[in-house]
Amino acid sequence: MRNRSFLIAGLAAVVAVAIAASAAIAGSTGAGITTPDGNTQSVGVLITPKKLGKKTYTAANLEATTRLTSTQPVPSPTVRVVLDFDKNAKIFTKGIPTCNPAKLQNTSTEVAKQQCGKAIIGSGTAKALLPVGSTIYSINAAVTAFNGVPKGGKPVIILHTYSTTPIQTTLVLYGPVTNYNKEGYGPRLDLTVPLIAGGQGALTDFNVKISKKYKYKGQPVSFISAKCPNSGKLKSRGKFTFLDGQSSTPKSTQTCTQNKKK
Repeated sequence: MRNRSFLIAGLAAVVAVAIAASAAIAGSTGAGITTPDGNTQSVGVLITPKKLGKKTYTAANLEATTRLTSTQPVPSPTVRVVLDFDKNAKIFTKGIPTCNPAKLQNTSTEVAKQQCGKAIIGSGTAKALLPVGSTIYSINAAVTAFNGVPKGGKPVIILHTYSTTPIQTTLVLYGPVTNYNKEGYGPRLDLTVPLIAGGQGALTDFNVKISKKYKYKGQPVSFISAKCPNSGKLKSRGKFTFLDGQSSTPKSTQTCTQNKKK
């Protein structure tokens, strides 16, 4: 892959034009929390369908959306994200091929799919800000989610993020899913976020929808499944740690209805 500094220098010389148009980020988030550094972070998790079993788990999709804004031209970048999902949600990975994140470094979306196509579990979009000279560029990226090689016996989720405009950039976020099992939360995803241009840039919007349905031992199963508690609410939260040491823990809640036959 060409040297990044060369790409940036070339960009400054050749693409001295308006900021690239922002990609539409699907999904919504809850109220944001602002930290002393001026970062405001929010998170949203939506499990569908909203009609779920009362006692038994229903095959489901999970859409996670994060949004970061700042009083500064570019926010202090996120370096770690810990997402906690409601205890009434669970994941199932048996029978899904796995992917080693090392195969996805410095690859395009097309190559990533060629390398680990059978391990794909979802997709989405992302946006980042990158300052080049006096101009701040908006980078729009495609996100592909993969089932990773287990770590310590725990499932791993990989989020491959790739953009070509205004510069070619690949970020690979990955981390294990453990069972937190406290405070009404169950599955916990702990993601390490690589820096963009040594920390000069920052991911601002991220959306991914996990929607893997398949058969295991002849039976239909789902990567995500959930049930609806008597409260009719499913909660989630995220702890975001920024490069400057500040952190934010926003929360979100969605409603659900019970299929009392299940």
